[in-house]
Amino acid sequence: MTIRRLLVAVLTGAVVLVGAPASARADDQDPPEVPATPGAWIAGIGGFVYDEPGTVGHQIRFGVLGWVDRHGTGHGVFRFRHALPDGSVVSEGHAEVTCVSVVGDTALVTAVVPEGGSPMVNHVFVVKIVEGGPGRADQIETLQAGGDPTRPAKRYCIDTAPYDLSRYPVRPGGYAFGS
Repeated sequence: MTIRRLLVAVLTGAVVLVGAPASARADDQDPPEVPATPGAWIAGIGGFVYDEPGTVGHQIRFGVLGWVDRHGTGHGVFRFRHALPDGSVVSEGHAEVTCVSVVGDTALVTAVVPEGGSPMVNHVFVVKIVEGGPGRADQIETLQAGGDPTRPAKRYCIDTAPYDLSRYPVRPGGYAFGS
């Protein structure tokens, strides 16, 4: 399954989607492909709590250490944990960073769960982090798509901008990135 088909499935409700409100929808266009930025890097850990219907109080935690080599290939690890309001863990594990793109105060990261990374093999995480600046928390948007039997082949970042997603403040923690 291509990333485009995967996201169309996500945005039309065909697979599990965490973090996109009902207003998020796919159209006839491919999602914006953003190439990896050679030399880009991101590091950090942080969490947020959903406040959308069906996920109110769900606690999400992401940790990432990722970079792009001079050939444009992403490397690194993306750790995740999703807990219910009562603290019981729904899922946790790690994914391989496949893309990092940094432009100004915004970082895009895409990661895919490998065999053995969690029971959600080939699950795709699409994360956008906007630097908060002095005295303000970083902000995060995320799309997730359930595991397809085959690993997505494309290794580009995806910008969540066209999908009208909720943006959450990251706390505690934060991210540092650059290129």
